[in-house]
Amino acid sequence: MKFLEILKNLWLNLLNRLKPRKTFRWIFSAVFCTLILIYIGFGIYFGIEIYGKKNDSPIIKTSTYFYPFPAAFVNGKVVWASAYYQQLNYIQQFSSKTKQTFSDQTDLRKKIIDQLTEDQILQFQALRYNIKVSNKDFNDAYQQVIDQAGGRTEVKKVLNDLYGMSEREFKTLVRQKLIKEAIRNNLMVQVQVAHVFTKDENRAKDVAARAQKGEDFAGLAKQFSEDTKSRDNNGELGWLGKGQLVADGSSLPEFDNAVFGAKVGDIVGPVKTSAGFEVVKVEAKKGVINDSFDNWLANLKKQTRTWRFIK
Repeated sequence: MKFLEILKNLWLNLLNRLKPRKTFRWIFSAVFCTLILIYIGFGIYFGIEIYGKKNDSPIIKTSTYFYPFPAAFVNGKVVWASAYYQQLNYIQQFSSKTKQTFSDQTDLRKKIIDQLTEDQILQFQALRYNIKVSNKDFNDAYQQVIDQAGGRTEVKKVLNDLYGMSEREFKTLVRQKLIKEAIRNNLMVQVQVAHVFTKDENRAKDVAARAQKGEDFAGLAKQFSEDTKSRDNNGELGWLGKGQLVADGSSLPEFDNAVFGAKVGDIVGPVKTSAGFEVVKVEAKKGVINDSFDNWLANLKKQTRTWRFIK
């Protein structure tokens, strides 16, 4: 192999330069230099296998824990190859256990790097806006996972059997998910609303007129709304971000334009949407970024300088 020939030549050159004095210092220096050359040589070999040949054999995966190979640079921050191979291991074990195969390995590699890049971007934004996940929030969320799974022992068993994942590694994924949710809930502009939904335009106009005159909105919702899920809860929809109210799997941009442009306390409507007519009461607002989470994140990805080495 070429790298072994390089090592041999470097070693012979070293011997020619140094007088062979039988001292501990000389022996130590020679051994140290040899180890360094071996480390560099294997590093070159592993790098070629990772970046050039796209090798994902066990020995190549293991090498990333000893060599600082980058998978990508995201705004100057390194996404390490060890993190990439860790995610790949989870997916490969899950695929093996469930008999689900991934025919397009290039697409799989891209999706893993995309996810790691997204995690890095969100971590940066969390620092930028001082968004934190408290220990209590994390412990509560993790306890909920344990309760739903039937106990901590069962969680560990499923993680190990299905993904080859340790509990510590899983906790890292849970925390990343919580950071994403915290950004969505605290940064994106959201409105707290109640609504009356009807497919009858004349009824919607009548409800809007009565609500604007000060009639109890909760009573109007119970009497006239055709949304059975919210009707008995005074028409309350809770907190909504842009694009989160959907009908038949589609968002309602007309609803978003009207509601997010209104002030707290406004009665909005009737608003014609693809589903029908909406009369909405805006009860509260929060957040600083006036965009949907998905659009905001997509724009961030476009603006972020990213260099991908594993492709």
